[in-house]
Amino acid sequence: MNKFLIYIFFLLFSVSIAFSQSKVDSIDYYTEKKELIKALNYATKISDNYLAQKKYQPFCKISVRKSKLFGKLNDHEKVLVTLYKALSISEKNKVKGRAEIIEQIATRYSMVSDSSKAFKNYYKAKHIALFEKDTASLIHIYHNLFRLHTTKRIDSSYIYMKKKFELDKKTNSTSGLSISYNNHFAYYNIINELDMAKSYLDSSYNFAIKNDNKKLIISALSNYGYYYMEYENDFKKGAETYEKIKKEYKDDLSTYDYVDLHRNLVYAYEQMGEYHKANFNSSLAYDYSQKLYNENLSDKIREIETKYNIDKVEDEYKEKSKLLEERQSRNKKIIFIFVALFGFSLVLFYFFYQNLQLKQRNKIKELDSEIQENIINASIDGQEIERKKLSEVLHDNISALLSSASLHLSAYLVGHKDEIPEEIVKARSLLKEAHDQVRDLSHELVPPVLTKLGLYHAVQDLCEKNSNSIITFTFNYFDSNQKRYNEEFETKVYFIITELINNIVKHSQATSGYITLEERNNQIIINVEDNGKGFDSTKTYNSDGFGLTQIKARVKNLKGKITINSKLNAGTLVYIKLHIPNQ
Repeated sequence: MNKFLIYIFFLLFSVSIAFSQSKVDSIDYYTEKKELIKALNYATKISDNYLAQKKYQPFCKISVRKSKLFGKLNDHEKVLVTLYKALSISEKNKVKGRAEIIEQIATRYSMVSDSSKAFKNYYKAKHIALFEKDTASLIHIYHNLFRLHTTKRIDSSYIYMKKKFELDKKTNSTSGLSISYNNHFAYYNIINELDMAKSYLDSSYNFAIKNDNKKLIISALSNYGYYYMEYENDFKKGAETYEKIKKEYKDDLSTYDYVDLHRNLVYAYEQMGEYHKANFNSSLAYDYSQKLYNENLSDKIREIETKYNIDKVEDEYKEKSKLLEERQSRNKKIIFIFVALFGFSLVLFYFFYQNLQLKQRNKIKELDSEIQENIINASIDGQEIERKKLSEVLHDNISALLSSASLHLSAYLVGHKDEIPEEIVKARSLLKEAHDQVRDLSHELVPPVLTKLGLYHAVQDLCEKNSNSIITFTFNYFDSNQKRYNEEFETKVYFIITELINNIVKHSQATSGYITLEERNNQIIINVEDNGKGFDSTKTYNSDGFGLTQIKARVKNLKGKITINSKLNAGTLVYIKLHIPNQ
């Protein structure tokens, strides 16, 4: 049962102590939309502004938030550089809030498994937080000290567990109390005082329900499942608990959670002798393990690409800003000389200066817009490449292996007609189901009709799939030859049309949609129209959703033009004109 103990502690230590914070600024806005580059640029501008104005306390606060953005990219070096700079300024100017900075430094060392430096900084942060009476930081510090001491000294972990618990009661935080009771469950579980452990687990669950915190509820229920199987030998009750998590909180579980959930169910059903259910959950655990591996691989690739793009954008922005500042400085000197020599021209040069400043600001905005469009296109290109590669792997490798395994089983069954084991039949059925799921997933990533028959047939198939009793899509094309184009061009056009159809289905409340493709003068003309509720395009054109932003960026990247005409209660018409690339 050690694997369950490890899972329980993972749930315990992965729970973060969350405090509500209103989303009132651009950092929260961009972070929520996962636009980390914009969030970092904004945080950098604000922090530089605070530093220039010698507003050291808000500078330190924004620096901590900036470090967390770098942390999301696993860029530990920049996290520590940012935090140590803030720490140096806070110490030099005797700014309150140093405990939070040092606590974040300690957490970063803990994440890279440098326990010695983590302990050292947590103790230092604790001393400062006690002196400054920083309760919020103390709760974080005590929780992390409990977490670290649990792996080494039980007595020390008990002290910090109690200290955190006292602060949670003082602040009357239901989520904090739920976590504290969960800590108590882990502690008394380790020292084998099971009645106490169960009592604290009940309290943890009740406070999680009271706070309506789904992650804390899932953590408590998972601990119940472990407790039933490990100490009560009630594997049926344990399995029911895990099945309840899977049924009621399926949208709140990560891929990693699903892997451990199905592994626990495998163990429970094996102990009850329900081997068919155990085999079923074993297959699901394997599927989610493969999915987790692919997600981790994709995340690593995206992290590398995002770091590269951030560094590239920062370098470009700094270089261009430096050139603009140098030009601005030269222009200021010229203006001041003329003002000194010709007082008569003061007003004239003042307007000239303002006009020049305006042009420079517009140029910076244009540069920023161009950079963001390049980032969007790079992100979309990466997604399309990943779709294609993953589709090829699923179709050419995994699907082929599953088919081969099924054929071997079929060959075996032919040779043993008189005596066919039930498990072989079940295994063959599971292989077929897995093969069908892999095939469907491959088709979703890159439709085979697009690869085999081309753009026209793919769009027609897309319209048919999205048509139902609520909405009907009609497709027309004016090219009897149904030409094939460059594969990359066809893929990009297909996903542009896909996104437009998705917008109609999700937002328009339309009953009819019309998609038209036409080749004219070496150009493809695309018309996507619906009879839905529409919107005031004159007001929303510059503040549209991220989907339309992606489409506009992609059209511009293809050297095309897009026009959106819409009025309230009068439907929407999207007109796109794209140049056909050389074959």
